[in-house]
Amino acid sequence: MRTGLLSDLSVIGYEVFLEGETIRLRYQKPDTPPDTVRPLIDELRRCKAEVVNILKMGDPITPTPKKQSRVNVNSSWSPEAQSLIDWFSTLDVPTAPFYLEEHRKVIDPRKFFDSLRQEIAIGPSCPRGRNGALLCDLNTLRKKMH
Repeated sequence: MRTGLLSDLSVIGYEVFLEGETIRLRYQKPDTPPDTVRPLIDELRRCKAEVVNILKMGDPITPTPKKQSRVNVNSSWSPEAQSLIDWFSTLDVPTAPFYLEEHRKVIDPRKFFDSLRQEIAIGPSCPRGRNGALLCDLNTLRKKMH
């Protein structure tokens, strides 16, 4: 699954949540969903197991109003996430570019690590923290570095 899928659905206006093992989508805007959402929903279906795991790790994915404050509402990470963050904090920044995933090349590792640190400092309420993309990147990085 590409890491931006859940955030893309959120930006469009969908709330993504679990009912048992079933992924539910609820469109939160007053108009009808755009036609461009169909490929995203198809991708969500293909990656159901991975999406279920991401949603089990945290809150449902809900659209963020543009005017919402970015203040850290919930500043504590889950114990599993905290152990991953602790591991990341001991990691040295690679000097050479590397592929995080087959299709994602990190050209400037220092900049990439700095952005991860900033998101971690904001906490689980940051956009990529809410939808699981931050933890997904950290997990992928851990696999790459070991």
